[in-house]
Amino acid sequence: MTADEDRGAPTAGQGAATPLLVRSASDPATWLVVSGRAQGSTSWEVGDGDPSSARAAALAPLGLAPESLVLARQVHGARVVPVGAADRGRGARGPDTAVPDADALVTTAEEVAVGVLVADCVPVALVAPARGVAAVHAGRGGVVAGVVGAAVAALVEETGSRPGDLEAIIGPGIGGCCYEVPASLAREVAMVVPRARTTTQAGTRGLDLPAAVDAQLQAAGVSAISAIGSCTRCDHERWFSHRATGAGAAAPGRQLLAIARTAVPPSQPPASLQSPS
Repeated sequence: MTADEDRGAPTAGQGAATPLLVRSASDPATWLVVSGRAQGSTSWEVGDGDPSSARAAALAPLGLAPESLVLARQVHGARVVPVGAADRGRGARGPDTAVPDADALVTTAEEVAVGVLVADCVPVALVAPARGVAAVHAGRGGVVAGVVGAAVAALVEETGSRPGDLEAIIGPGIGGCCYEVPASLAREVAMVVPRARTTTQAGTRGLDLPAAVDAQLQAAGVSAISAIGSCTRCDHERWFSHRATGAGAAAPGRQLLAIARTAVPPSQPPASLQSPS
């Protein structure tokens, strides 16, 4: 992995108005994208209308159509579901067809994009080189439930890989700089992942979910870990953020992280990666 920073500024031809495109360092045929505000909300559930065009714009750099996408109805748990070519399009055109009650999807099929929807929660992409990929939705509840370790175990089982063979890329989520929580919640999460405990830039109790995800990946045996993007609340002009929108405001929308093994190299140049702090 390269360790160049991408904190919202254009990198390697990757502007803030385009989806963030990243090529796997361990598998040249694996790519992931993260959409943002410029593409519009990619969620059916936030009252922003039909997200089809936003999803099409997000997947275009992969050379894939929304019919190649598979999404789940996320519930902040630890259920992981393997999907295949026959599942293409589930959740892509409406929530009724999405994989029920899951927070991570694993596939060994080519040209199938597994994705998660986030707006402060941490999206994670996993790569088993030349064998399979996974997309993980890791919010506070998922971190406590152990969704990261469950996804690693599922990808290992599906592909016959070892945890040390995997690559992980942590996407943009709310950082410890901004994620202020009550003391009881900070204790609850820190009991499971001590590295989650932090102090925000305002000097209050907080949680560092990206750090917690990094710790859980390492605990699961994954060592090749990188990060992309920036804090969703700090950089809310680029990313959707529940915290930046504020309580009582209209739902902020969600960005999509999607990962696929695709035979068609995207024409858009990839953004660089950074080492987790």
